[in-house]
Amino acid sequence: WYIYYAAGESGPPYVHQKTGVLQSLNDDALGGYKDLGTVYTGDNPDLKSDNIWAIDMTVFRHREKLYSVWSGWKKPAETDKTSQHLYIAEMENPFTVRSPRIKISSPLEPWETGGPLDLQEGPQVLKKGDNLFIVYSCRESWTIDYRLGILKLKNPGSDPLSPESWEKTGPVFSGPFGTGHCSFVKSPDGLEDWIIYHSKKSVKEGWQRDIRAQRFGWDSKGCPVFGEAVNTGESLVRPSGEYRLEKKLKRTGKAF
Repeated sequence: WYIYYAAGESGPPYVHQKTGVLQSLNDDALGGYKDLGTVYTGDNPDLKSDNIWAIDMTVFRHREKLYSVWSGWKKPAETDKTSQHLYIAEMENPFTVRSPRIKISSPLEPWETGGPLDLQEGPQVLKKGDNLFIVYSCRESWTIDYRLGILKLKNPGSDPLSPESWEKTGPVFSGPFGTGHCSFVKSPDGLEDWIIYHSKKSVKEGWQRDIRAQRFGWDSKGCPVFGEAVNTGESLVRPSGEYRLEKKLKRTGKAF
């Protein structure tokens, strides 16, 4: 198991953030971990010099190759009011970058810009059949304008390392107060898809947030349809298979 994290010197300004990785000591995800240190996210993986600001790394496999994608800066800067872009690189293993980083997306669309800081962050990979998506967040996370966009690999045979292989759509999720920074899980029986995300508790600027989850679907072309964020206090049907799993855990005496 591997856990990717971002860390840096205390700020402000927050200009030293880099990506690191933890490796589990065995196959138990709840067991111990060792810190393997920084993952290189600069422009020269052979020399590993001039590492560059990077957060929110995640990894995925596509056609037997391992890739990483993250939010980063074009170059080191002295202010944290610096635009963030999405970068991708091929990985030699879960903790070593093999190829130079490639910028595959920048905040250029009208729905991605207009605030004090143009950014893209929090990339998460989503797959459906042969379709490959990167769902990301844009705009400022402390405002009600925080939102999701999608990059789709144009066809399964396209090179993920080529910016021309990706097409952008957005915004793709609407609802109360800055919904963004998502991840995806299956229901316990594997029949449903759920999006986990955070939203603001009020229209005031700041980072007071709720953690939310809701089911989403797919259109006829195999693209995700997130719909609208549920309202605070709205009741939802539990993920399918959760009740049976809960009964099984209680019956076997295992923790739930």
